[in-house]
Amino acid sequence: MQFAIFWISVDLLVLKKLTLHQQKSVFEDFIDQMTFQLLKLIHLISERVYYSEDIINVPVDMVEGKCEVRKKIDISNSDLPVMIEHVFFCEHFYDRATGALKQLPSNVKLMSVARKATGALKKNKGKQICEDNEVDSGKWMEVPKESRIATLDIFAGCGGLSEGLQQAGVSFTKWAIEYEEPAGEAFRQNHPEAAVFVDNCNVILKAIMDKCGDSDDCVSTSEAAEQAAKLAEENIKNLPVPGEVEFINGGPPCQGFSGMNRFNQSPWSKVQCEMILAFLSFAEYFRPRFFLLENVRNFVSFNKGQTFRLAVASLLEMGYQVRFGILEAGTFGVAQSRKRAFIWAAAPGEILPDWPEPMHVFASPELKITLPDGKYYAAAKSTAGGAPFRAITVRDTIGDLPKVENGASKLILEYGGEPTSWFQKKIRGSTIALNDHISKEMNELNLIRCKHIPKRPGCDWHDLPDEKVKLSSGQMVDLIPWCLPNTAKRHNQWKGLYGRLDWEGNFPTSVTDPQPMGKVGMCFHPDQDRIITVRECARSQGFPDSYQFSGTIQSKHRQIGNAVPPPLAFALGRKLKEAVDAKRQQA
Repeated sequence: MQFAIFWISVDLLVLKKLTLHQQKSVFEDFIDQMTFQLLKLIHLISERVYYSEDIINVPVDMVEGKCEVRKKIDISNSDLPVMIEHVFFCEHFYDRATGALKQLPSNVKLMSVARKATGALKKNKGKQICEDNEVDSGKWMEVPKESRIATLDIFAGCGGLSEGLQQAGVSFTKWAIEYEEPAGEAFRQNHPEAAVFVDNCNVILKAIMDKCGDSDDCVSTSEAAEQAAKLAEENIKNLPVPGEVEFINGGPPCQGFSGMNRFNQSPWSKVQCEMILAFLSFAEYFRPRFFLLENVRNFVSFNKGQTFRLAVASLLEMGYQVRFGILEAGTFGVAQSRKRAFIWAAAPGEILPDWPEPMHVFASPELKITLPDGKYYAAAKSTAGGAPFRAITVRDTIGDLPKVENGASKLILEYGGEPTSWFQKKIRGSTIALNDHISKEMNELNLIRCKHIPKRPGCDWHDLPDEKVKLSSGQMVDLIPWCLPNTAKRHNQWKGLYGRLDWEGNFPTSVTDPQPMGKVGMCFHPDQDRIITVRECARSQGFPDSYQFSGTIQSKHRQIGNAVPPPLAFALGRKLKEAVDAKRQQA
């Protein structure tokens, strides 16, 4: 491989980077006290390169990743959508003959962020670069509503899926249906222009069909008909009708399919599974241009795959093009392991959206869907062996947040410091006050246990001393819960219960009720004696700090745990935008 331009300070750069990483590991206990200006200075020093006229051949295995060279001013002003370790700046020319540094020759043109976007507009070349820059710099909000596709979000929750799709500049959620009042209220707060219906989706569909004069074609229960008749006149007026809805998306309740649900054979879970059929009924009635179904990974194998196959077959029967797959949210820029199944559908004549390319390294195997005859299909390759950008860590995600105690309940706090990572800068946006940095209060015994868990990566209940402790009531109790060692062999050693997060690792799958004895028990802060806060959980999902949640602390955790990570929805939305734009160009 031949490089026409060789950056002669690469070896020096690598050494400086190693030194920086070593410093991070040595000083991690007090890195929060370092000023943002100092971090910025260290970063600029480590990202400096020099121009040379030398041409050198190097073997391919020496290439470690992508490289982008910019003007120095663009390094501090840019708002990149990824970690910026691949971006360097250059100010001087290195003269090998004299060993001197000189001004850059006039023929050397470094790409600036502004010129990059401007140049991309010429003759429609580099369109993708221009569009990505426009959206990622926050200008997606300026994309006019009439240029977006009108969207109905069903089982909308607090709005994670809509948030990411709208950030992609492709959709405008005009209507949303959500059954739980706190989640519906959160959706209203964050998407004030949407008409939000807090009701059973079957009731709403019945009301829509009544409004359109299609009552005779509607098969519903008497209860749904009765509830539909009671809808307020204002709600009926705001109901969408066929021809208005271009895109339907949503995630039907997943508790019946989820491995996180210990009671997924209960009658209520089975009723929730039937919500898949209700969701498909909306597609059949509205016949939108595009349709997106999201659910947990186990959706494809639940009930021997019959529910999944029914969904795919139903969409095919309606004439839709269909694509299905499983994606890992951690490969799209969040510090969380969260595997989700998706079904894309596009109407005849439309372009079926492709899957987004994973961009971040994440230790997850290839997510396969088994097909007949021993074959399998994977929507995206595993990035465990490499990707353009490194994984986002727990430290990247929450390392800038102020210290709080067990049971912290103050809703609004000051940040108390500057962001120390790109992710933190991006997630804060223009927010000036921190909200929902509140923590569930543990009882006295669990708090004592938490304090006895060492503040080291991977520590959990196995690291508790085998002794009794005295409670304030005078009662003596075992520090190790009796049930854990006595049933560990049958339950994978109860790995992770009473576990601490690892600063350099990732969050486990976000759940609706973080607790030390829960299905995902790794919920203790890396070095504070408490359960992670609502805001920390929200950040693990990729919600911006400006995003609001509604109700009690339990309701807020539930809204976050049920949500689609906005960065994953954003990646899907970009592919939808490509399909929509390609169709417009064809016309």
